[in-house]
Amino acid sequence: MSGRARSTRARRAELSQHFLRDASASRLVQATSISKSDLIVEIGSGRGALTKPVLKRAGRLIAVELDRYLVEKLRQRFGDDADVIESDFLDFALPSEDYSVIGNIPYSKSTEIIRKISEASYPPLDAWLVVQRELASRMCGLPFSNESLWSLRLKPLWHLEIVDRLRKTEFDPPPSVDSVFLHMSLRGRALIDSSELDSYLDLIKGTFQNNRPVVQSLRRVLTKRQIRRLALDLRFANDQLPNSLMFEQWLGIFRFIQRDAATKVSKD
Repeated sequence: MSGRARSTRARRAELSQHFLRDASASRLVQATSISKSDLIVEIGSGRGALTKPVLKRAGRLIAVELDRYLVEKLRQRFGDDADVIESDFLDFALPSEDYSVIGNIPYSKSTEIIRKISEASYPPLDAWLVVQRELASRMCGLPFSNESLWSLRLKPLWHLEIVDRLRKTEFDPPPSVDSVFLHMSLRGRALIDSSELDSYLDLIKGTFQNNRPVVQSLRRVLTKRQIRRLALDLRFANDQLPNSLMFEQWLGIFRFIQRDAATKVSKD
């Protein structure tokens, strides 16, 4: 075995490299809406399992890979058809035109990568990501699991869905955790205006940090009568904890609070 091959294998654990098998990658790409009009950024192209089927469907492809040895291999295979960039995706400058992303992303950096995508000044229209099932469930919230700070933070701007589940044997080497294919789709119209997003996040974080029934947390901003009305209209109980409410209920609570605040201002 050459020194370069030994070096690459030694770094695999550090880079969370669990490569998709070709057949599995092709199946996942078939589940996307990628078309010839799309610019796609692939996160962590690895051995090119996703790269090959994506190239057949996409108009343009930027393949971002950190491992120098794999970058060389990717350029040899796809250099005429894809722009292969040697970079950590977290350092990569996202396009300033319409684009989507796809990737079998390193599980150790999944949270950072999703934060970069979701908080970008020019976010992707779609993100198709192989991630750990537990993380995807937290991101999606209901109906896959209870709502979380992550899911409630994302849902005003994104629709999230688990579109496929993968067996451990679909990777080389197999990971120790369960994996899924997560789809994040940017909403055409945000459910909360950007000028109000910070207020919404403050409401969510405040109630989750207290970890008390929602009714108790709302007493600092609403009267008992208003809370009773909200609970009746939105159908939540007095003892319900923050993570047991649906996003739609949180949205209703926030909009009520905003209308109440606007009414008080107009009266003053």
